Amino acid sequence: MTEKSTVRTREMAVELKAQRELKEMTLREVARRADWSASKVSAWENGRRISPIDAAIYLAHCGTRTAERARLLELTKPPGDLYWVRPYFDKLVDPMKSLIIQENLADTVVYYSPAAIPGMLQTEEYVRTCFELTGRYTTERLGVLTRARVDRQQLLQRRDPPRCTFFVHERALRSVVGGPDLMHEQLQNLVLTTNLPHCVIRVVPESDPTFRVLTTTFTVMEFPEHPPVVYEETYTAGLFVDDRVAVEAFYILVTRLEQAALPEGQSREWLVRFADEYERMRE
Repeated sequence: MTEKSTVRTREMAVELKAQRELKEMTLREVARRADWSASKVSAWENGRRISPIDAAIYLAHCGTRTAERARLLELTKPPGDLYWVRPYFDKLVDPMKSLIIQENLADTVVYYSPAAIPGMLQTEEYVRTCFELTGRYTTERLGVLTRARVDRQQLLQRRDPPRCTFFVHERALRSVVGGPDLMHEQLQNLVLTTNLPHCVIRVVPESDPTFRVLTTTFTVMEFPEHPPVVYEETYTAGLFVDDRVAVEAFYILVTRLEQAALPEGQSREWLVRFADEYERMRE
């Protein structure tokens, strides 16, 4: 039976390849230097699990610096976990980078955000204001996080972007973040996004009883060659879920969202109406 990749092994695959290319080495050159088969190295660079010893040898041949090598070797252990926590407060961990890697590998992505506009659709000022409101970041860190989230949105402008569905709760549209000017700009951005052929935005009305109380923010990602993965956001960490049963539970939520959300055309009308309301508030 072919070993399935996980979020962790796929991230390691991307990092290994990046280190090799940074050294301007070919895959076959790494294999030859370490006396491995090219197929083995190829498997690692495509998400097959690599042992800590083999990873250390690989990175040594790439000339990876000590601190970076130590960080990457953390990706090789433990040997099998289907829930992977990426803490926001660990200086050695970049949960946004982990998410970006998975989003760029996916061909279908479903987002649900109950209290705020989904991060992939936030304007730069909306992003910055949301981070400021948490009160937990220094000015320098605030700038880094804001830039990272905005840069992440390049995924939607890629030549072959994934098919994206955004379920946005009505309360996120009504919650005034930073004032009417900012919200008007943000709603206009949502309206413009509905013109992208690979993006669908559907509004979940406040009247729906289920999603009035469900506060989980999550992303479901599907891949051409890997099992689906869920990314769930908490206050202190991002949680990647590979466990099949748990992922299926999120698919139940997605089905419920599809039933509760307004149709695509009606959702766009709501977005236009909210944009107009915020514009009037500016006057």
